[in-house]
Amino acid sequence: MNNIRKQYLVTLTLAMFSASVSAHTLDLTLNNKAVGLDYSTQVTEAGLNVGGGLLHHEDNGDAYYGSLFVADNVNEQSNLLAGIGARFYYLDEDEGDLSGTAVGIGGFINWEIPAVPNVSLRTDIYYAPDVLAFDDISRYLDFTVKIQYRIIEQAWLYIGYRNAEMESASNGNDFEIDEGGHLGIMLWF
Repeated sequence: MNNIRKQYLVTLTLAMFSASVSAHTLDLTLNNKAVGLDYSTQVTEAGLNVGGGLLHHEDNGDAYYGSLFVADNVNEQSNLLAGIGARFYYLDEDEGDLSGTAVGIGGFINWEIPAVPNVSLRTDIYYAPDVLAFDDISRYLDFTVKIQYRIIEQAWLYIGYRNAEMESASNGNDFEIDEGGHLGIMLWF
């Protein structure tokens, strides 16, 4: 990663941690080959959130991102939470020796199942089409789905599936950062 991108990532991270906030999440995912870490924080009472994260696969490469999104209950239903916004990615894929940036548009939806206490389903999707993918990349998809169990008020354990892949701008081949199952824990504080 060049020095300008490193400085940008450090500046974004410091800005996230220094913001005046009221709610934070820290999310850690693991499988045998990959680890993901995501942090987000609410910066306004109106639901504006900023965040950042990384996904590292020991064979396939890395994805670093900063997030900006709004989140709130859908139609004032307390068991349905949704967010919409963007993620700003720096991608470094090893197999195809690709690197570049992308702006993924998307969000998440989290449904707390009323009939099953402490269990929820969540899906996140961010997509960067060709017009929002740059350098060696012509598109990027970041998709996760998971089933979560609340073990205490501020902690969830979950099992999930992730597909993080990009398309090469030069030959149209798909390259994965990570695809498959994972375990995770998400903390709210």
